Amino acid sequence: MLGHIESITVYIPEQRKSLAEVAPALNLSPLDVRMFSRFYGLANFPRQPGSLNDLLRPLLKQFTENHAHCISRIKHVVHAHTLPCIRPFDLHGKALLDEAGFSDDTHYMSLTMGHCSTSLSAVDYVCRRLNAGEYALLLVGEKAFHPKVELIDDTTIMGEAACAVLLSRSGERCRVTARYSMQAGEFSQHRGNATEEESRFASVYISFIVTAMRNALGHFGHTASSLAWIAPHNVNLSSWQRLADELNITRQKIFLENVPRYGHCFGADPYLNLATLIRQKKLSPETNVMMVSVGLGATFSSLLLGLSDGNEIPVFCNLEQFPDIKQD
Repeated sequence: MLGHIESITVYIPEQRKSLAEVAPALNLSPLDVRMFSRFYGLANFPRQPGSLNDLLRPLLKQFTENHAHCISRIKHVVHAHTLPCIRPFDLHGKALLDEAGFSDDTHYMSLTMGHCSTSLSAVDYVCRRLNAGEYALLLVGEKAFHPKVELIDDTTIMGEAACAVLLSRSGERCRVTARYSMQAGEFSQHRGNATEEESRFASVYISFIVTAMRNALGHFGHTASSLAWIAPHNVNLSSWQRLADELNITRQKIFLENVPRYGHCFGADPYLNLATLIRQKKLSPETNVMMVSVGLGATFSSLLLGLSDGNEIPVFCNLEQFPDIKQD
């Protein structure tokens, strides 16, 4: 066992843009818009003016207000992000921790090279560095600050949301039982824009994930039928529906309700989906959940969770109602 997820804090900007509103800046044709809507299931995208700090500051404020009892025991804060560079070079995230009241000796670092899957791989890395009685905080969130970042051609459109995941090595809540990761290093130059390399990755994308999912289930000692849910990255509906069919997994077992609500929020998606499952009380006692994400480059990463009491992880969100957009 790697560790425990003690709580999930979610910050989702109240401001939204629709698919039609983001289309002009992304040079999407009417045909592109129909494809992203009808086949990929994308509809709304959280958008907040300002910098990355303006996204993370209210997340940390909300976290500290609900976790005053354990701030002094948080020894590591790790920001897992998709893009290698997320701030101007002369700025760093430690200043936000000082502002939020974290201890001076709290160790801060960032992880990135798994891209969107980094947020899952980071749990294993961080928990191995904790002693009994200590906590770590995993921060996940970044800005879609440029059209080249906001759009992955013919695949998805990015949203903006952030999560703070409290981790422990030996706790009482959700067990993080194991991690499985797999890489296809031949696509290490993948940038998300249309090139010969990207086209080649698109042609093997499904087979890569199918193989990785099967390997992960074998590593975890599970079958698809023994999982209650799969909480994936929100790349689009059609990819996951096709993957479900290829893997002979019931489509309803892959939680995709947040794709039209929030778009693909970088590495935060699996945690947003897990938090939504908990808020909707969809997890039964002795439930196993598999969290899955794929990052450009290409890295697949997954975690196996065991929830003894079902919906036992406390979820905090800035929105009065979460999830806040009802989808038919």
